[in-house]
Amino acid sequence: MFEIIYFIMLLISLGVFSYGIWQKWKFINIGMHGEQRTRNPWRRLWFVVRDGLILVRLYLRESKMGISHFLFLWGVVVILLNILIFTISFVFRDLFRIAYPFLKLSMTAAGVMIIIGLTIAVINRYLIKPSRFARKYEFAWDDNPVLIIFILAAIFGIILKEFVRFSDFNTTSLPYLLWFLHTIFILVFIALIPYTKLLHIFVAPINIFTKSEREPGVMREPLSEEYVGAITPADLTRRDLLASLACMRCGRCQDFCPATNSGTTLNPMFLMQNIRRLEKSLVKGSENSETKPEDILLLDTVMDMEGVWACTTCRVCMEMCPVYVEQMEILGEMRRGIIESAEAPPDIRDFLTNIQKQKNPWGEAKFKRDQWKKGVEFDVPLTKEAEFEWLWFVGCAHSFDNRNKPITQKIAKLLADIGVNYAILGREEGCCGNDVRRVGEEGLFQMLREENIQAFEKYGVEKIIATSPHCYNTFKNEYEGFDVKFILEIILDAIKSGKLKLKNPINKRVTFHDPCYLGRYNGMYDLPREILKSIPGIELVEMPRNREKSFCCGAGGGNLVREYPGEDRPNNIRAREAASTNAEILAVACPFCMIMLEDGVKTEKLDEKIQVLDVIELVWESAYGNQLDGNQLDGDQPSSDQPA
Repeated sequence: MFEIIYFIMLLISLGVFSYGIWQKWKFINIGMHGEQRTRNPWRRLWFVVRDGLILVRLYLRESKMGISHFLFLWGVVVILLNILIFTISFVFRDLFRIAYPFLKLSMTAAGVMIIIGLTIAVINRYLIKPSRFARKYEFAWDDNPVLIIFILAAIFGIILKEFVRFSDFNTTSLPYLLWFLHTIFILVFIALIPYTKLLHIFVAPINIFTKSEREPGVMREPLSEEYVGAITPADLTRRDLLASLACMRCGRCQDFCPATNSGTTLNPMFLMQNIRRLEKSLVKGSENSETKPEDILLLDTVMDMEGVWACTTCRVCMEMCPVYVEQMEILGEMRRGIIESAEAPPDIRDFLTNIQKQKNPWGEAKFKRDQWKKGVEFDVPLTKEAEFEWLWFVGCAHSFDNRNKPITQKIAKLLADIGVNYAILGREEGCCGNDVRRVGEEGLFQMLREENIQAFEKYGVEKIIATSPHCYNTFKNEYEGFDVKFILEIILDAIKSGKLKLKNPINKRVTFHDPCYLGRYNGMYDLPREILKSIPGIELVEMPRNREKSFCCGAGGGNLVREYPGEDRPNNIRAREAASTNAEILAVACPFCMIMLEDGVKTEKLDEKIQVLDVIELVWESAYGNQLDGNQLDGDQPSSDQPA
């Protein structure tokens, strides 16, 4: 009798489970094919093992939860294996007697693993309470029930084995009854998996297997000539829809998201969960012909206009996700759709118009692009007048922004003194297009890239020095055929070779802010720190969020020239964090970060406590001292008209 009831329950459980999986499959297939994500299968399988089964990526981001999930996952695997053996044993009774010692030991081990794993999770969620749990998703009905069900199942399993003895199998059906009841409990749980957050146990490994092999600095290419961005769910890729099912609402993305922390409506976790919620109406619509994918607009359904443009493209959401969800890239595709629909906010339209007409975000006249040279004591070579090895691409901020122009003048002198054979395009230089592409204007980016490549070919450019991480990223990753170096790479090589001697000590406590496009996009974390450590007298201290966890200044994705929404601003938050280290200098290596963080320091009234300086300025101070430039470290910044 037990066997008949059990197999009926098993079929019902598997039927409910399979129906849920079928619904998810239909949902995923609403999307577009997207880029190829199955090449190099053995390498992909390695990532599944490393990050999906051993959970290395999660452990590196939050060790205690990595341990918790590892114990929980493998406890569940053992339980499922036991259920398989138990099912077979109904047909082959002797197998149960043979397997009993294994079942008893393994179920105990699984129960202990699950209890320990869940205890860590409960302590973390309800006692430690990371900030991500302060922002609860409205439709997260299954968070607490899932925890409770698993804890009860684990406890029941451990208690059960204490009442079951091997000798009982020869005299009574009690062992089978108890094992039967416990297994039925688990079967009910299995049936519910596709309808709860635990679906990610099955979907996350697939999501990891299909992760992008593009370099972090390379954006998605348009999917077709007709593709205009993500306007409806059908414009998302199948991998995007799959990723919404793999997201288990852990909230690590929102913990570090500058937009979320600033109080804007953007929350990358909510974005993915809102996409997931589309399944019910879309799958139902495909069955009943009531709702079609093209009838639903992503804007205001999964994210509102403020949230879409609050993204700073810092990539931290993707960096912190344990299962490689691509939240930022989905927002990028939504931006493309908004741009193509001519619905971009006025400040974004102005940003793009300025770049299209004047080749810079501020709309400054193009003829002013090389006026920074007036502050240099020698003639800066131009590509049209000199033989050169390296093209120094100065960039918009270093050409036009008054705070960054003195840094540009110092770079010109440093390059000359260390013997770099370089030239600049001068007024022929345009915008690299990095942030144009990140706000979704693909057509303008392609035009800028073509114009730049024509200029490079005109002068035979093969090697490029970039002084902005944004320019560096796009030349390195989205242009082809050029040897691209970041300015600090050139400086460090000169320090190591002895061409640049840092002889004057700077007895200051310094903290370094990692630029997103240098760090998370291109993995350059150690190099700026190596330069700072080579300056005598500097004491380097780290902010709590550094390297891959660095908190964005808020400038990326077009936000440099916008009034940022939200109750707070990323640059203010970062300025306070820098000041909390008791550092006297906040060192930066990006002109956008310079603009934003200096403003943040002033806004927070911290300018008497901490000073924002470029790494180049610190190198200059150590190499030349104050005889050329005044007392730079005391805050007397030269104007754009003063010599370097």
